[in-house]
Amino acid sequence: MGNPDKEILPDPVASLLRPLEKALREAERELVSGEKRIVDRAGFYRKFLRQELHALRTEHSLGEGGRTRARRQAALLTSLLRHLWRSTVERIFRTAEDLPPLLLAAVGGFGRGELCPYSDVDILFLSGACTKEEEERVVEIVQEILYTLWDIGLQVGHSTRQLEEIVGYANQDLLTKTALLEARLIAGPQALWNEFQMLFEQNCLQGREDEYVEWRMEDQRARHGKYGGTVLVQEPHVKNGCGSLRDYQNLFWVLRVREGIGSTDQLVKSGRLDSKEGKHLDQAYDFLLRVRAEMHYLEKRSSDLLTLGLQARVAGGLHYQGPNLLRRIEECMRDYYRHAHVIYQLSKLVFEDLVKVRRKSVSAGANRAGEGDIEEFPLIEGKLESPPRRWLRENPLRILKAFVLSELHGVEIGPGLAMEITRALPLLRGPLLQRKEAREMLLALLSSKGRVGRVLRSMHELGLLGRLVPEFAPLTCLVQHEFYHRYTADEHTLRCLEMLDRIWIDPDPPFSAFRPLLENVERPYLLSLAILLHDTGRAMNRRHHAEESATNAMRVAKRFRLPPRELATVVFLASNHLLMWETALRRDLEEKETIETFCRVVGTQERLDLLMVLTFVDAEGTAGSDSWSSWKELLLWRLYRAASASFGRALSGEGEPKRSKEEVAERMREQRNSEVSVEEVDAHFANLPAGYFVHCPEERIRRHLVAVHEFLVQQVVAVEPSLCPVVDWIDRSEQGYSEIVVVTWDRARVFARICGSFAALGISILRADVYSRSDGIAIDTFWVCLPQGQTAAADRYLAPFCRLLEQAFSVEEFDFSPLVEKEVERLPEWIRQAEFPTRIHFDTSSSRRFTILDLETPDRPGLLYKIASTLAASGIDVASARIATEKGAALDTFYLRKADGGKLEEDKEIERLTRRLRKAMGI
Repeated sequence: MGNPDKEILPDPVASLLRPLEKALREAERELVSGEKRIVDRAGFYRKFLRQELHALRTEHSLGEGGRTRARRQAALLTSLLRHLWRSTVERIFRTAEDLPPLLLAAVGGFGRGELCPYSDVDILFLSGACTKEEEERVVEIVQEILYTLWDIGLQVGHSTRQLEEIVGYANQDLLTKTALLEARLIAGPQALWNEFQMLFEQNCLQGREDEYVEWRMEDQRARHGKYGGTVLVQEPHVKNGCGSLRDYQNLFWVLRVREGIGSTDQLVKSGRLDSKEGKHLDQAYDFLLRVRAEMHYLEKRSSDLLTLGLQARVAGGLHYQGPNLLRRIEECMRDYYRHAHVIYQLSKLVFEDLVKVRRKSVSAGANRAGEGDIEEFPLIEGKLESPPRRWLRENPLRILKAFVLSELHGVEIGPGLAMEITRALPLLRGPLLQRKEAREMLLALLSSKGRVGRVLRSMHELGLLGRLVPEFAPLTCLVQHEFYHRYTADEHTLRCLEMLDRIWIDPDPPFSAFRPLLENVERPYLLSLAILLHDTGRAMNRRHHAEESATNAMRVAKRFRLPPRELATVVFLASNHLLMWETALRRDLEEKETIETFCRVVGTQERLDLLMVLTFVDAEGTAGSDSWSSWKELLLWRLYRAASASFGRALSGEGEPKRSKEEVAERMREQRNSEVSVEEVDAHFANLPAGYFVHCPEERIRRHLVAVHEFLVQQVVAVEPSLCPVVDWIDRSEQGYSEIVVVTWDRARVFARICGSFAALGISILRADVYSRSDGIAIDTFWVCLPQGQTAAADRYLAPFCRLLEQAFSVEEFDFSPLVEKEVERLPEWIRQAEFPTRIHFDTSSSRRFTILDLETPDRPGLLYKIASTLAASGIDVASARIATEKGAALDTFYLRKADGGKLEEDKEIERLTRRLRKAMGI
């Protein structure tokens, strides 16, 4: 609007009003039946709205576009307000001359001509210069209309302003200015409306363009930071997140103020986008409006956060036809992310170009010190820009060269060059990508220390990465149905690469501990390539994706013509990227056989170093610091240190706190709580296996000592020996879980009873550590949350949990099954329909004393209770357990022995127990 050649936008709902106004008149004639006016106006409008809104929902369910539906609802409310205005004026005033200078305008989204089902209806009453008598009439009209709208049941946002004050309000509050930017006349004098538009243009926009544009761009940066900084978050905010509806709207607010552009057609005519990009931009906005409308309909209220539970319902409402619920969610969310990315990327490029143009105009004629060309690419404002037209098209490999130069000189790709790259991408295909110079440039980028993630993210955002490495392309916008994966598969991979960069540049823990490992790596591109490919097998929708990832790694390594040894290393890392986690978290690291088996798979120190770093960045890229903790770090370094010793390397121990059992015992004696005696500390250390002191951080050992002390005191002071456990419950709200210690006498079905008590309350067990002291005391630690990831708060769950435990330990054959089944029925459908195969594996060779049961299955409330009950009923003791709930699955490891202390080794015994476990789990 600040531009004198601004685009004059038509009323977006004008073409839709005539049939609605006709329908209102006909309904009015039928109702009054000879009377002069409607008696119950609110009831009349309510009935009319109900009928028309039902028709809108029906058309939406039949596939009507999001923007069309939104405009039809805005037109419906516009026609109602015009009718209400006319009838109110006719009822209050005898002649038109008595009407004060007052108009009614739509503002905000209503002014834009777009309303979602439960959006607020924002209106403005604007008056001109009034006498005191006219001011009273204005109040009467405003009150009459607002009371009627409230009686109808509409959510109305309203303001009443005088023409002389509107400029001041708009310039003081840029949100008000934005709302007025899209104001649309509903009813009232056209002359007053024209006067408002002129005042707003001259006093609110002209000469204030820079202030408004800078504010809107800063607002967008803040919004993006608040909602995850990427389009590809697991639960996107449809209205305000990255690539959201607000990004599209923000783009045109800025364009209208800066250049007078108010539509995509005009944007294409300006040359900033081509016709294909403009079409994609409008299609993306339409899709997001359709998704938001479906969310409103489902929630029966204004709703903007597309949660995991809501995604299943939206996919169903939009008629996605996948073979099962999870596939339907994937297809729906992949469409969402693709459309959101279009809005994010195109708006970002147009914004950057606007900034570039403004800076050029400000500094016109000035000497641009330090700028020039980097080879063929102009350097403008510190960014590589587009060379002469068609230069990229003549040799599309120059696209890749631009990124090599960008990385080498530490500069970004400018908006003009970025747009040219996206338009030239179709030419980058086939034999061109097989050329030696293409391979060398890509390997050079993968070898960059501290900048790989940044460069590859930029390449991916422009659509280049998937062309260079087609095996990566299917990960684009691929949804992962996992509590602990906050991002899509491609975003997860890029974050892993950025975590790799941080190891090079971040001097703080935990990153600093891993840098010495990287400094020993001779060919850094092998690790970068393995990280890029480690999850590509996920696109095959299989639970165990590592094999497919290894196949993709082999294909890429051959195409890059890597030597056999390098090829084998990349394939090894892709195939075994979960090995170190699974060994550290699910095996007893004190057993010699564990380390020997691990080392046989890894083979060399170089592979161990690479695998250690890959394991760390994979965890960091999954959910950031929430997925990394001191106990995980300790276990990982324990395994690394033991394996390195096996390979013959003497280690300083960096990254792993040095501690022996004796040193820990001494610290516990010194730091014990006053009520815990030294003798109790000594008994604790004497009666527990060495593995306990490997896996337990010292803070947890202190908790265990206090809980054991309380339990023993309870036995002494009780009139009769008490079977009730001692429970220590701590909420870790910031991490989204609670940590519970249960101490009791070790006897049959202890573990099962505790698991059943959690399951009966609808609490999910994320992890459990189970230990038995040789003096008959069981110490079990559980990490738990609610099924959808919230903390199971102690103030709500501790008391009922203790009551259930008391009942369970008081009745020998206490049955939790009825309580557990009720909780299963309450789960959202998307959780109940998790689909991947169950795996039950008995390992009889990795441990001398125990049979190891590895179990992987979709997690369910009561799952651990059913497993523990089946083991107990089969005469099997659980000596220790490593319970983990990761990525929507239960990944449980049990160290088992028979009641007589022997291993479970006979095939018939194992087959019989396997059948019982499958039956208990319902598979």
